[in-house]
Amino acid sequence: MAAKPFDLIVFDMDGTLVDSMGCLADWLHRAVKAHCPPSVTPATITKAFGPKEEKIIEQFVPKDLVKECLNAYYDLYEREHDRVYVYPGINELLRQVQARGIPMALCTGKSRRAVEISLDILNWESLFMTIITGDDTVRFKPDPEGLNLILGNAKASRGRTIFIGDAAADTGAARNAGIISGCAQWGAPELMPTENAHPDYLFSTPQAVVDILSGASL
Repeated sequence: MAAKPFDLIVFDMDGTLVDSMGCLADWLHRAVKAHCPPSVTPATITKAFGPKEEKIIEQFVPKDLVKECLNAYYDLYEREHDRVYVYPGINELLRQVQARGIPMALCTGKSRRAVEISLDILNWESLFMTIITGDDTVRFKPDPEGLNLILGNAKASRGRTIFIGDAAADTGAARNAGIISGCAQWGAPELMPTENAHPDYLFSTPQAVVDILSGASL
């Protein structure tokens, strides 16, 4: 077996491991729409993505309604989770990483409650050595705070750690943390890095990541 190219692989979640952007925007919109103008649409919500859900909701409803709307969102999230799809090839990628003994971590801006719901339903609870969510950080990507927290708990050098995500903010966070960046091009196309983001790796499919692990050139 080829030598391990990375000591640690960190994944973003939404738009990288799971196809969820559309339903997240829909659930958040349905949770707040009774309390905000008709001009607020799922597309409006999508533009606010970055911080955790509570902070997104705060942008659209009065403070005293945030908790009510957040609970409505979580109810939709769990009840309609079958709308969230694991991208083709992701389960095999995770299996291959695990088989090679490479630790995995998760760095996402969404709340821990939402992450735990997804990990439980997808049977991914034991895959990640460290999980950093929007509840664990003050600043969100491209700030490297979340990645720095992961690296503080890991026995991995920055030069041999890769963060794989679909958005320009993910590439920026990796660069700001001094680690390798990988763009998941199979993810949400509207959030992909622009040409100016310049990730270290462009992965067209999850299999392309497996190929790197196997020693094949990309």
